[in-house]
Order: sequence, then C-alpha cells, then structure tokens
Amino acid sequence: MASPTSSPSRLSVLDDRFGLVVSDGHGTLTIRSETTDVAITSFVPQERSWTFLSRTVSPDGGSIAYWAPALSGAALHVRLASTGADRTVFAAAPDMSGNTFTWSSDGTGIVVAIDNGCQEICAVQGGRPAQELWTVDLASGASEKIGSGSYWLPVTWDRAAKRVAAGVTGPGGYLTGYDVIDLAQKPYAVRSTAFPFGTAGRLKASSDARFILLSTGLGTTNAIAWWPLDAPQKRAEVHTFDGTTAEWRPGTSEVWWSNGTELVAMDVVSGARTSLAGSFGGSIAGFRTDGSAAMTLLGGDHGSVIVVDLKTARTASLPAGGPFVRLR
Repeated sequence: MASPTSSPSRLSVLDDRFGLVVSDGHGTLTIRSETTDVAITSFVPQERSWTFLSRTVSPDGGSIAYWAPALSGAALHVRLASTGADRTVFAAAPDMSGNTFTWSSDGTGIVVAIDNGCQEICAVQGGRPAQELWTVDLASGASEKIGSGSYWLPVTWDRAAKRVAAGVTGPGGYLTGYDVIDLAQKPYAVRSTAFPFGTAGRLKASSDARFILLSTGLGTTNAIAWWPLDAPQKRAEVHTFDGTTAEWRPGTSEVWWSNGTELVAMDVVSGARTSLAGSFGGSIAGFRTDGSAAMTLLGGDHGSVIVVDLKTARTASLPAGGPFVRLR
C-alpha cells in the first residue's frame, strides 16, 4: 500500500455520517460528528457501562447500550446515536448489578452478564455469590436467563448459529476460560475451555461472529491469538505481532494493529498481510463501523485520535474519544 500523505483538507478524511463519543471529564458523555464539535445528544452512563470489555455500540454503529443505573436493580438502556432516543431494554432483579454485555452479530439482541457483587471476600465470609447470563431480544423485548454460576464476559451472540461465546473471569480479573453456549436446544449445553492461570487479556469477536481474537498483555509483552468461534482447540498464535492492541476490521476477517509508524493487517483466513507506513497513534482504538477508516490513539487517553482513511491513506485528528458511531 502507498504511504499516507498530508491531507489537503481535514474534511477530505473526516465524514459527517460518522461520529464518536467524547467525555467531558466529569461523567457526562456527548455524541458528536467527526466534522463538528456540536453535541447531538448527551448522557451519563454509570460505572460498569463504559468498560473496554463491553461492546457498547451496535454492529451498524447506530445505537449505544449502557447501564443506568449499574448497581442494585441495574437497567440496560439502548440509545440512538443520531437522535438520543432512549429506551430501557433489560431490568435486573433488585439485588443484582449490571456487568459486561455485548451485541449479537446481527444487532437484534444483547447478551448481558449480571451478578450480586458477592465475590471472593464476600463468599469466604458466608455470602452467596450469584452470577447470571441473559439474552435480550430487542424487537420483542423478551429476555431469557441462559446460564448461571460463572462470572461471564460476553463476547458475541451468533443468532443464526444459535451460539453465545463468553470469556470467564475469576480472582484478580484474569481470564480463566472461554465458554460456548449452545442455544439450539434445552437444556443449553456449555462447552468450556480453560486458560492458563493468570491470563490477562481481552476477547473480541469478528463482526460476523465467525472468529474470536484474544489479546493478552503482561508487563511490556503483548500477544494475540485467534480461533473459530466454536473451535477454540484450533487456536493460532500470531508470532509477528508488534503492537499494543488489535482490532477486527468490520466486514472482514482482518485483524489490524498499529506500532506507531505502521498499520498492519493480517487476514486470518487467507494469511495475507498488508501494511500502511506513516505517523500514527501507538495503538489502534477501533474502526468506523463501515471499516473505511482506522482510529489510532496518540498520547494515550488524553491525546487525540488519528483517523486513517484506508482507501486514500490520508490522516486527520480528532479529540480523544470513542467508541465510534454511525449517525446516518
């Protein structure tokens, strides 16, 4: 690919059909387009809403899910990015709090993890931990408990294949395993794969839910691996990874990362690798929901987002923010 050149116009890279979520530093989040700082809508998610382990934006980029409240009778909301129209789609029991969640790959549902906040110390002192996993159908409003007894980190829900994939976490927040829950018939079967003790990382599904990416980091060492959703035994390590984080490009089987001077893409199906050379942020923060541009972070959380148009290789900067949404 060609090296990026200086953009003749910031607006030749940025696109007002898309936007991002920006924090005011005091808890309020504002949705704005890429081309203007005018607020489209503002809202205040609570605590566990805004975790990098939750897939907050729908696959088409048009909606955002968030907890309000997150504790004691948690309520999960879905808000339209373009108008701010908001509705509650799931309400937990009064003693249950909201944890991580993810959208189904087709955007028609959400998988929700909840618990009663009774973890290691509470359990040792005689408390009774309660952990549950639920599916929510957004069209009908129906919800169903599909599992209990583990601290799940939902990764994706392939509704066509009737499979839910979820990480399992334990003491210290480490990943202890990976579960595939088969919803084809009751009772729902759970197939578990254990991870080595002390696995610190994140699981993320490709946009079509075919593949799972595991990003791990221990100190200054980072690594990535991937496997088909239903076949973790086919795990493949990426031995040439030199980034800090990695992301699936929407609509593809490509994993992308940045090392600051190069954007690297690897197709997990074909094995093909491509790259863009230039000056980028040191980590990749995500993509526009149509996959047309990569978002890289410069200077950490308090820096800026370097937008890289993947067709023209031009760049532009935005105030640090994310996730990234579609407005029209």
